[in-house]
Amino acid sequence: MNFHGGDIYSYRGDLLDFSSNINPLGIPDSFRELLLLRLSDFTRYPDIDYLEVRKRIAEYLNICDTGYIIPGNGAVELIYKLVASSRAERVICLRPTFSEYGRAAEAAGVEFCDIPAFDADFNAVDVEMLISGIKPHSLVVICNPNNPTGTLIGKEAMKYLAAVLLKLDCKLVIDEAFIEFTDSYPENSMVDSVEEFTNTTIIRAATKFFGMPGIRLGYAVTADTAAIKAVRELMEPWNLNSAAVIAACSVFEDRKYINNTRCWIKTERKYFFEELGRFEKLKIYPSTANFHLLRIEDGNMTAAQLKENMAEHGVLIRTAEGFNGLSQFHFRLAVKDRNSNDIILRILGEEMDNT
Repeated sequence: MNFHGGDIYSYRGDLLDFSSNINPLGIPDSFRELLLLRLSDFTRYPDIDYLEVRKRIAEYLNICDTGYIIPGNGAVELIYKLVASSRAERVICLRPTFSEYGRAAEAAGVEFCDIPAFDADFNAVDVEMLISGIKPHSLVVICNPNNPTGTLIGKEAMKYLAAVLLKLDCKLVIDEAFIEFTDSYPENSMVDSVEEFTNTTIIRAATKFFGMPGIRLGYAVTADTAAIKAVRELMEPWNLNSAAVIAACSVFEDRKYINNTRCWIKTERKYFFEELGRFEKLKIYPSTANFHLLRIEDGNMTAAQLKENMAEHGVLIRTAEGFNGLSQFHFRLAVKDRNSNDIILRILGEEMDNT
């Protein structure tokens, strides 16, 4: 069963969706403008090799070799293809984390193991504890910053992990879907280290940061030529449609949108964290991403009950289904614009007062 945010289709009426971690600034104007100019692109097949897409992504990431880039129909397609083509004996992740890593392992018929290497407050990962649970010939998948905790593993710790895994003949996949929301981006990204660690692949997507999940534009970056060849052999032809190509040719150059997003997240994440921290019946975990994990402390209401109550007020939250290692009292909230954040703070306060 799929467990994801954004399940607005199960409810009637318009909902303020805090379950899905999407940039509230919406679709970049640069994409809207180029889409109108290139509508005729839909009358022909996209370039099957996606040369223009790979060039634009390489420029955005400051990568010299476009051959290192594998375009994907969203990050999820790349996760499944990387697992299926890895020939790994097992897939190893942190607990809790994004559910699709385990589902990809199951689909590929590969053993799956998740390791609870976080501290009690999800502030940090014990990398040595993680390494102690890794056997040779494994594929290790790390979401950084992690979903749903927002925990960020620092660059030096990640490089250390990659080096250890290289000696163990293990592959490392780092899902950086949320890293552009972190204050220390791009210095904390492992994109500039793929040539140093040829066992490492980075996954990104335009979904979250550029506010366009419906476009399904993802990409992987790696210097692992064997992995590139194996993934491409599994890819269906024309896995990106023309809208995704147009998105790649516009959003990565949209400095105004990028700068506005970084200003928004820096202000609103802090504001939202501080305001949520005022609720005595809730525990909030610090996050470096565009969402916060919370836990209902008094036990008088489960997160599922809170979700239904909030939905009656037109607000959707994300409960912990699909995240191993979380309780029935945990839930996740996206960081949105100030007006939306104030609305949920008011409604959440009323619900906490009634428990």
